[in-house]
Amino acid sequence: MKRLLTLALGVGMVLWPAMAAELVQPPICSVATAGVSSLGDKCTVSTQTDGRHRVKVTLTAETHEIEVGGYKVTTENYNDSYLTPVIEVEPGDTVAAHLENLLAPRVHDGMSHGDEDENPTNLHYFHGGIVSPNNARPKPAELGTGDNVYVHLKAGRDAKGNPNSFDLDVPIPGEGMLDARVLEGKGGYIAHPSGLDWYHSHMHGISSDQVMGGMSGLLSVGDATANVKAGCRQDPVDPSKCLNDVAKDTADLRRETNVRYALLRDIPLRKISKLPEEADGHATAEWDPTARDFPPKRAPGAKCGVWKEGKLDTDDLSIRAGFCQLDQNSAWLFTLNGQRFPTVKIEGGKNLLLRLGNLSANVGYWLELRNEVDGTVLPLTILGLDGVVPARPVLPEQKDKPIQANNLDNLLLMPASRAEIYIRNDQKLHDKSQKYILSTRGLDAGTDKWPAIRLARIELEPNTAASPIRVALNASVEAFPNLIQVQPPVAERAELPDGCVRDLDPAFHEYRRVTFIDGGQTSTGMKTDWSMLTQIVRPRDGPDLQDEADYNPDDPSKTTVGYDAKQQAEIAVPFEDYVQEDGTVDWTKRHVCIFIDHGSHDGSHKQLWVLYNATNVLHNFHIHQIKFRLATRKELAETYHIKPPEQSDSCGKTPEKCVIPNIKFYEEKEIDPADPGATPLWHDTIPLPALSTVFIVMSFDATQQIGRFVFHCHILKHEDGGLMAPIEVWEPTVGAMAQ
Repeated sequence: MKRLLTLALGVGMVLWPAMAAELVQPPICSVATAGVSSLGDKCTVSTQTDGRHRVKVTLTAETHEIEVGGYKVTTENYNDSYLTPVIEVEPGDTVAAHLENLLAPRVHDGMSHGDEDENPTNLHYFHGGIVSPNNARPKPAELGTGDNVYVHLKAGRDAKGNPNSFDLDVPIPGEGMLDARVLEGKGGYIAHPSGLDWYHSHMHGISSDQVMGGMSGLLSVGDATANVKAGCRQDPVDPSKCLNDVAKDTADLRRETNVRYALLRDIPLRKISKLPEEADGHATAEWDPTARDFPPKRAPGAKCGVWKEGKLDTDDLSIRAGFCQLDQNSAWLFTLNGQRFPTVKIEGGKNLLLRLGNLSANVGYWLELRNEVDGTVLPLTILGLDGVVPARPVLPEQKDKPIQANNLDNLLLMPASRAEIYIRNDQKLHDKSQKYILSTRGLDAGTDKWPAIRLARIELEPNTAASPIRVALNASVEAFPNLIQVQPPVAERAELPDGCVRDLDPAFHEYRRVTFIDGGQTSTGMKTDWSMLTQIVRPRDGPDLQDEADYNPDDPSKTTVGYDAKQQAEIAVPFEDYVQEDGTVDWTKRHVCIFIDHGSHDGSHKQLWVLYNATNVLHNFHIHQIKFRLATRKELAETYHIKPPEQSDSCGKTPEKCVIPNIKFYEEKEIDPADPGATPLWHDTIPLPALSTVFIVMSFDATQQIGRFVFHCHILKHEDGGLMAPIEVWEPTVGAMAQ
């Protein structure tokens, strides 16, 4: 593997060319870089008693001047930098963070609790991890030291003058430590999936502002090239054998792979001292965190363009290189690693693994890669999405079976999604450089009309030799050191924790319906932008399939999260209804609860969640501590007696004519147990188009999932406005199981 050396010389602000220069790389915090990284003592590594490593990063949240896109701007960020560290760890390691809060006081227009002097923060460490929040009862949820977003860390210093701080330790399951059923394995264990994840502020009410300012970064589980794998060239006589040495080809492929991390971000600026094309690292501007909408509410219908020769050019996309403007005094920057329109060069005989994370607070990117001269599309080969290879775990004897990598002409990368994109320059011969433009096609999200922007140039230098190596998917390999012991079901389950709504009853094929609703109100009368209605639905038996919407919840007085006993009516609930004056959550109020038994997991394994977007805008569902997949047509019909919608995706039968991203609602094809590559992609975020229903399946099987976390819209201005819900995963005690 070859990685471009970072150009960052310290933890603080770094000057680099704003546009067209080679893509700079963020500093790395890892076993290999500790002590030699530009991070200094902000990155430390220690060896644990089991021989594994503890990789610890210090993140100081401050209001400080940084550089982005050639401008000096003051934002809320980590360690005085917009180019935050990438954490690299292996399964079995522990990732740790020392979080300090020295943010300046600021009045927040969306905060429903606390005061401006507190300016609190916390840390989702890490997004995409099937790891423990370490906050299960009886511990107060806000004191959990795992991946715990209920921490409420106020800004300021303690009596000794030290920054207010909180420490997190998150063990990552190693070999034989993660129940493979979470990815629908066959009953063994796997290590935590290798892939690209991330970390970010998750302070409800103000998360959009803090993430927009730069309070986020990437986290890699496994070696950077772990998901680069050579395929098997099957023997036509004996398909169980390979004509090539898969291990050798994989090693060769990884050696010829150049890794580039890319943090995709955007930020609105006002009072710019120079036009974006003239910003040279000394230009100044003001960050405008309240400008979360595009076009802004003050200028509905306004078009994006480039200020040129005294007027706004809204027609020429070719000059929209990493920015767009509404007038000559403002700009919205769309950057990779803080650079506008950088270049990535790939030598002949080499390949690029672009490890790309959408770290935007609110913007979805509809990505494509086109030849700069003739406009032809270069397909994107996806080796990993949302931190996991898009395949189910395989048995040891299947590990070299070829699983076709996914090639896509375009990719909708919603906020929080990550993709490992493989671009080859070792297969085809060409004697001239080929230049491609990575761009976003523009996205109509309802109230937001995100513009088409050129993001980067990728240059394939001349290649004189063709490699015969094929690329495959590096599926997790399931091991069976100790088979999971399935115990007989107990006659009586343990008593529900206080505030819990009971879980799904598999005997009646129940499923969970989550509805995103425009507007909301807390029990105290406070108005919110959004709210959620969460129900347990019991399908009816009968000769005919029914539309999902025709099924009603089972006894809503007991199974719907929001219920007004006086009115005998279901109500949608915004997250603000749970938040108390001190910023902690009231767990005595009704909330979603998942029960993991000590046996077959009948109720928690492969739960169907039906996500209905009842609003006129695009949303983006995310749930912590888990991966999920689309439900199949067969599952909907045969297991849940649901009539699948006529269209299984947003483009229908003519995707080639579609002018919107093709978003799937469910999976048409069935899962072939003999072919792990037939499984749909795993996700931890998924887009929900306006007035549409998306059907997903998720499994709560691992002990690492026990605790309290959230599900929400990962367009953070929507989450801040109420579109989030608490969830609790619990297990019975030994005593309870003996009842």
